[in-house]
Amino acid sequence: MQNPFYFRELPLSAPFCNRQHEMKELTSHARNKANVVLISPRRYGKTSLVKRVQNKLAKQGSAAIYIDFFGVDSIEDMTARLVSRVYAFSQKNEPLFKKVVKIITAWRPVLRPDPEYGISLTVEPTSKKKGIDLLEDTLSAVGRFINEYEKSCHIVFDEFQEIVELQEALQIEGIMRSHIQTHANASYFFVGSRRRILNDMFNEKKRPFYRSTINYPLTPLPDEEAVGFITQQFKVGGKVCSEELAKKIVETVNGYPYYIQRIPYSIFEISGKQIKDDDYARGFRKAVEEERPVYEALIQSLSLQQIKLISALAEQPTESPFSAEYMSKFGLGSIGGVQGAIKKLITLDYIEVKDKTYRIVDPVFGIWIRHMKNGD
Repeated sequence: MQNPFYFRELPLSAPFCNRQHEMKELTSHARNKANVVLISPRRYGKTSLVKRVQNKLAKQGSAAIYIDFFGVDSIEDMTARLVSRVYAFSQKNEPLFKKVVKIITAWRPVLRPDPEYGISLTVEPTSKKKGIDLLEDTLSAVGRFINEYEKSCHIVFDEFQEIVELQEALQIEGIMRSHIQTHANASYFFVGSRRRILNDMFNEKKRPFYRSTINYPLTPLPDEEAVGFITQQFKVGGKVCSEELAKKIVETVNGYPYYIQRIPYSIFEISGKQIKDDDYARGFRKAVEEERPVYEALIQSLSLQQIKLISALAEQPTESPFSAEYMSKFGLGSIGGVQGAIKKLITLDYIEVKDKTYRIVDPVFGIWIRHMKNGD
């Protein structure tokens, strides 16, 4: 029997746990031409959610355009990604495609044979303009396409916080805001997982995007819905998982969407028809071991002080990381060192302050750190 759980981006046909309320609200915001900043920790299902929203809107005739800014390294790169997705959308309709080619004169589409995808579509600049000038020109052209399109447009910028790494970040924000506010026929969703950066971009008074969007943070999956999803999916796969054991999974991962699929996936692989406590323990260990390269990469990017602090929080979340007792217990050094580490780890979205308590965002990452530290 095929495993009914997924731990990569969910295809549109895959079962999606809950989020019906969010789907309804986000679809309504899009129809109302509202702009939304959708924020959550990494691997919370944001991309799967917005693609389902876009799929629903597309069936109703909207132009649904998705752009991923992950790893963007220049203005030219981000502009090319935007244009290529507009071309990809219009390519399905020859008259519309020809119209877009006439509108977006700073770029031309290039179609090439591709062994994996059949035909790949890329873009090449036709203008000598670069940087900010190219961005201005492109956004003006895209705005014309949007405002002339016969139905509404919905545009998603995924991993939008990546633009802050560019040298011209504030200029980019200002130019994008000035153009987007003239696109009366479109709704924009700005999606990302580095919550501190996105909150600053959209909620600091001095930033261009201040008060231009609806803030929409995703919360953990509700226990009842997550438990029901797990038991139902095991049933679909021809196995029986008790509500008690499903609840244990949900509570251990704090309703973290990625692990609601990931842990049961491993349990399904090693279990028989009836899921037992031992299956849970072995499946959990297997999942954590398979995630180890991801966790190691996260740790390797940190300084020694940051590693000490995140290890301390894995062992003991606290309301008082600056207390002499806590710092002494975990060998955290100076208050200044702890303050710097906290600032960096919050920016990276490795830790958060919830209910006045400093804790690791990813609960299973925290479990891995704790066991690694203890030599398990």
